[in-house]
Amino acid sequence: MQQRIRGGMEPRILYSDPVLVVLDKPVGMPSQPDPSGALSVLDWVARSLPGYPVHPVQRLDRPAGGLMAVARGRAAARDLFEQFRTRQVAKRYLALVEGFQNLPAGEGRLEHHLLRDGRRNLSLAHDQPVEGSRPGILDYRVLKTGRTRALLEVRLLTGRHHQIRAQFAHIGCPLAGDLKYGASSALRQGGIALFASHLVLRHPLSGSRLVFQARPAGRAWEPFLD
Repeated sequence: MQQRIRGGMEPRILYSDPVLVVLDKPVGMPSQPDPSGALSVLDWVARSLPGYPVHPVQRLDRPAGGLMAVARGRAAARDLFEQFRTRQVAKRYLALVEGFQNLPAGEGRLEHHLLRDGRRNLSLAHDQPVEGSRPGILDYRVLKTGRTRALLEVRLLTGRHHQIRAQFAHIGCPLAGDLKYGASSALRQGGIALFASHLVLRHPLSGSRLVFQARPAGRAWEPFLD
């Protein structure tokens, strides 16, 4: 049976060469193959740009969208994976949150201890360490506020499972559309209001600095990005 992309959306390629692909992942598309059988980013790149083996070097939650890097060939995969592992890659996200009155105006930092629940596929943020938890730290900046939501720019200082979603939910500011973490309602366009908007990495062969930016689309974002 041929795999199909939910909603008919396909990734948008921003950069492609024999060792690296950078694309804008649509909401609802898994980064890697999963039990659902839906076409993943890796499957799509292998099908759309044949000739080189593809390897994952990062993940982006299925209900989120935005910039993703995919390696082509083992040597590039090792280099890129090490860049991500050692935090040499700069990433920023845009997020729409509810309950923004709980956030100090301007900017701030969230520091929690995150415990992953594999059975329910979520993470819980705690104010104090608990057995099995790992520290989660992020910085945020309030870009614009609306009647019920605020637009934030988020920078991760650690990379934990569902970190942005779990930490903002813990302080009463769940991401718009993120029913799993307590959002009040689903988004009409589906998914959650989390978008990987900025990606800076080093080319695995030339070593040159590559900078990518993208903007989210959809009715929920429109009032904040005009």
